Order: sequence, then structure tokens, then C-alpha cells
Amino acid sequence: MGASPTRRRHVGIAGLVAATLFHSYAAAQDADGSAAESLGALDAPSTARALGPISVTGAPLPGSPLSQAADVDIVDSDAMEAQGATNLGEAVDELAGVNSISTGNSVGKPVIRGLSGERIKILSNGVGVDHQQFGVRHMPTTDTFLLDRVEVVRGASSVLYGSSALGGAINLLPPEIAWDTPVEGETLTRYSTNNDQWDTGIKATGGNGRFGYAAGIIRRSAGDIETPDEPTYFPPPPAERFRDAPAYTGKLGYTDFDQVNGDFALGYRDDDGGQWTARYSRFNDEHNFLLPPPAGNLAPAAGEEGVGQYIDNEQIELAGEKQVGSITWKPKLVWQNNRRRSNAAGTPRVAGFDNAIDIEFDQYTARLEGQHGPVLGLDGGTVGIEYVTKDQVSRGTTQLSPGGTVDNAAIFAFEEKGIGDLLLQAGLRYDHHKVEGEASKTANPSASVVDADKQSYDVVTGSLGGIYSLTDRLSVAANVGRGFRAPSLFELYAAGQHGGVAAFQVGDPNLEEETSLNTDLSLRWASDTVRAKATVYRNTIDNYIFLRDTGETMAGLPVLANDQTDARLIGAELSIEADVSDAVTLSLTGETVDGERRDNGDELPLLPADSVSLGADFTPASEGWLRDPRASVKLSYYASKDAAPGEPFAQFDEAPFGSASTDDYYLVDLGAGFSPQIAGQTVHLDLAINNLLDEDYRGFLDTYKGYALSPGRDIRLTVRLPFGG
Repeated sequence: MGASPTRRRHVGIAGLVAATLFHSYAAAQDADGSAAESLGALDAPSTARALGPISVTGAPLPGSPLSQAADVDIVDSDAMEAQGATNLGEAVDELAGVNSISTGNSVGKPVIRGLSGERIKILSNGVGVDHQQFGVRHMPTTDTFLLDRVEVVRGASSVLYGSSALGGAINLLPPEIAWDTPVEGETLTRYSTNNDQWDTGIKATGGNGRFGYAAGIIRRSAGDIETPDEPTYFPPPPAERFRDAPAYTGKLGYTDFDQVNGDFALGYRDDDGGQWTARYSRFNDEHNFLLPPPAGNLAPAAGEEGVGQYIDNEQIELAGEKQVGSITWKPKLVWQNNRRRSNAAGTPRVAGFDNAIDIEFDQYTARLEGQHGPVLGLDGGTVGIEYVTKDQVSRGTTQLSPGGTVDNAAIFAFEEKGIGDLLLQAGLRYDHHKVEGEASKTANPSASVVDADKQSYDVVTGSLGGIYSLTDRLSVAANVGRGFRAPSLFELYAAGQHGGVAAFQVGDPNLEEETSLNTDLSLRWASDTVRAKATVYRNTIDNYIFLRDTGETMAGLPVLANDQTDARLIGAELSIEADVSDAVTLSLTGETVDGERRDNGDELPLLPADSVSLGADFTPASEGWLRDPRASVKLSYYASKDAAPGEPFAQFDEAPFGSASTDDYYLVDLGAGFSPQIAGQTVHLDLAINNLLDEDYRGFLDTYKGYALSPGRDIRLTVRLPFGG
């Protein structure tokens, strides 16, 4: 991917966030030192990379990410825009232990340490949001251009964020208001060659000291993606010599999309230092998905078919920050409306909505956090309460996920204490969670919804983590956390054909809550020239919910039923950056994860393939008009991987065409850019070339892998014009 004008900023911070109480953590102490001072030395290797004290996701107090126990990375807007990221998954999948479930260029669904969907909590400015993530192709409803940064927390995060934060959390931070600058902003224009995609956007912020604003809008319009043009099992008649070849290659029909996304905020600062903001955002998307044969209306060899989908998400946030005495209070009220409409299989979006699936919800969240200083021998922390209520209706001719209500009330505390060179961070939370499917809110309710009882869950979660400074450059961090996740309306009561995954899906109203015990241990090194982190982790999940292949079919499609078992994930991550000179930085990232059912040893679904990447960033000195030159090269290797039983699209391992299991492959990506001044105006120019060699491959987390290849070479040219300031 292309390098950023300010060089990519993902600052490691290591894994605390959510769970049960840890055993005592013993460590030697320096009688003359303190945790804050010792860990502060880890923040100073390079001022170009350093972040000042910020409210980091998963930490009880503001501070540099490197000095926290939690395992967090930060990706800023410059990095996302320079690399040409068009969705959230693309923005974060270069991080060790983080991957993306992709469906063309429109969908990028984050995976953290092998967990995704309902087990990853997506936050908007610290408040949980929902994007109907029960579907493997249901993307987060956010636009990377409208963000200031993304914070990725690895490990259970239920202490701060409750149900669904079982595997980690991703916090989406909007641009901060520039209170004392009349106007500053940026325009963006990008073209991607693979799918003829154009992105055009503008964002700006400013203020007069007391009042401020921030606003942005972007339009993305994309055609069909293209893969290497390899032999296929079709055209008719099916060619037996091409058995297991893809059904489709070359230009893949029905992979286009259009989006218009925006964000607008107004702010006020009072005379006592308080800040108050009101923010409105909207994500509006229309796209097609290419269907596998024979999921539509035509015979398998008759040609491509698609399904049209329409996604609309609106959000209003009222937020404040006010110090009263020794406590800084942060109240937030958030309203979210999300509507997902999908046509029946074989009906593309150009035909208009056919009323097959129409699921809409309104979700209201009230959250109050109090951030305090030293008290009762502790250094400080955060206490809070939160209430969430969700009202969902299902209007379509196919129920899939029913109407109903979800309520959650919680109280939590997250504190820290420095003892010499050891910093401890611990949290405790209580949740009362209720779920009820309602036939009155479901146009065509199944029997399970008609007979539904209210499900109630009372759960206590806790966490304890610590980071100990062995030297002024080397530290060790350990975390243990207890997380939980209540079953969703979809998992309890699903009933219908899910065109996006070419299957019929069935719920189970007797599902119990998932609970997890997550532990991790990491070593971190930070010097003037080298930054490194090595982590091992283990996550055991009781009552793990998964889709089981029943062996039955309906209209030629497999029937998948929600079921439960106990599961275990074990993995390791490594990331190293080394400045070999003022102009050259080398990097290495690697990851492996193994997940299995504890009852029979079967592999868990949707785990990423083991991978390793080698990279080099070049930032030579500027000369004349060639200002801030930058370039990058990355070589990535992905191991072969077999599809797990019952995994979405696993049926294509048995089909005469395609494959759900994937071979190993290599990818080469290049990036280049510079920031000249043209007529006194700075212009940021970035070029990113993905899959430089036009490799013929199937990515394991690419949901088209069963019947098509992954995208071929893609050249993305990004032009950004900053203004004001």
C-alpha cells in the first residue's frame, strides 16, 4: 500500500480490555522509579511517530497507547487515505492479528484474532453501534474518509462495551473540531483501475473559539471488479477437465456499488472549559452481489446472476465533556436508525426493491462516563453507566431476522494503579440483557417467533492487565479477561433464505449466552530505531454459537441451523519495524491462529489463513519540487487453508466447480507518492498498486472464493488538496 505523507501511524499498545479477574501478577519494583516514568521512556523512540495523551479505547485514563496494558493499534486518516482504503476492513487488515472478510470492494468486515461479526464490537466515538452484523457480508456502515483515526482493541472488551465485545472492539473516531481556526480541510479524488471506481469527497472543520463545526461528504461509484482471466468450469457445456476451476473469472458481473456518505457536527465551548457537540452522520449504499450458480433463477451454466441490496444508516450523537470537581464527566446520547433491504436471489438492484427482506431498527444509547484522578489509593480511572434499547421490525416477505426488542443496562468501573515499574489496570462490569422476538413486528413470522418468550441474561465480567518495564526499552504485558455475548435476534429466530450466502438459515430460541476467558502475554521493544511486539494468546469460549450444516437442502440450497458448542482459539502475532537509516524502514508482520470445537476438534469457521509480510518504506530527503517523496513495497505470503465444516460457502468444496478451501499464494503491493507545491498549493499525490503481478488466487476470507477468483491488479491514484489552516 502507498505510504502516508506523515508515515503510517499504527502505534501498538497491548491487550487489556474485558473479562474475569486475573490471578495475582507479581513483578519486581524499582524503589526509585515509577510506572509512569518507566513506561514513559517507551513513548519516546521517535517524535514523528509519537502520539500525545489521548483517550485510547480500552484504557481507563488518557495516555500514550504504548504505555497501556491493552493491546491496541491506531491507524490515522492520512494512512487510510494514502493507501486508498475504501472500507473499514481494508483500513485495518495490515495490522498483525487483524484481517478482513471481503466481498468485492464494497465489503470489508474486520476479523480480530479469528473472531468477527457479532463477536467484534464496532464503536462510534466510544458508543456501540449495530450494522446487522449477523451476515458474513454485512459491512460496517461507516466511511473511512470521514474518520480521524481508527483504534483496534484485541481481546475481550466486555468490561467497557458489554455484549458483542467478546473478541475485541474497533472505535471509529470522527475528526475533532478545530475550535480556533476559521477553516481547514481537504478534498479527495481517487480512481481505482480494477473496478473503474471513482471516489470524490471534501471535509472541513473550523471555529471562532466558542462555536465550531466539522463536516464532510464523499461519493463512491464503482463498476464490476476484475480477476485474472483464467479457464472456468462453465461456459456450457460444463468442462470436466476444468473441474474445481472457478465458475467465473475476468470481469465479474454484479459486483458494482454506489455510496453517498456524510457527517456534520456543531460544537460549543462554555466559559468553564466544557465542550458540547451535536453530530449527524449518514451512510447510504446500493450494491450488487454476484451469486453462485444455481442460487438465482437461471440454470448453472446460463450465466451470471446477482442480488441487489440497499443499506441506509443514520446516526445522531449528542456528547459533552465537563469537569466538575475532580471528575470529568462525559455524557452521550446516540440514536441510530439502520435499514437493510435485500432482493430475492436473482433480482439485481437495477430492477428496484422487490420487498424480499426488509429489516429496520432504531437503537437508543445513553452513556455516562466519569473520569477521575487519584482516589482510595488508585491512580485514577473511569466509572460509568449505560442503557441501550433497540426496536427492530421485519417487513419483507422473507423473515430471515425477525422484529423484536433488545435492552441492555450496565454499570462499570475501570481503574489503574502504578507500583514502581508495574502498571496495573482492572475493570468490573454488570450487565442485564433482554431479547424478545415479536410476531407483531414481523410481517411473516415463523412459528418460533409467534411462540417466543423473553430471554434474559445477567452477567458479571471483569479484567486485569499489567505492563511491567524490564528496562527503559523492553516491557512485558499480560492480560486476562472475561467476556460475554448474548444471542442475537437472528441467532434465536432466523428463518428464511439468505441470498447473500446462498443458504437457508434457521435459529434456535434455546441458545444460551457465550462466555469467554481470554488471556494474552506480550513482549514489547521500543528504541530510537526499532519497535517490536510479540504476543501469544488463548481464548476459550463456552456456548460458542455457530451455523451447523444440517445435511438437508431446500430449493437446492443447504440448510444451516444455529447451534452451540465449546470452542478454543490459540494464536500468536509478531510485528517489527526497524529504521535502518533516516530514509529506510523495514517491517515484518506475521500471525497464526488455530481455533477448534472442544467437543470434536473440528476447526472453527472464518479463521484467517496463517500469513507473513515483509515490507520496506522509503522516505528520502526532499529535493526541489519533489517534496516529501515516499515509496513502499510489501511481499505477503498466505498459507493454504481448508474450509471448516458448516462454514459459509463450504458447500463449494463438494461442487464440481470452485472451492471453499484455498491454496497458498504470494502477493506483491507497491506504493509511491510525493507532495509538491503547485501555484503555492500543497498537493498530496499517492499511488497504490495492489496485486502488482496480477496473481491468480483465492483469498480465504474472500466470500467470492467458492465460485470466482479474488481481484487482480488494482492501481489506485489518490489526489488530496488541503486548504485553510
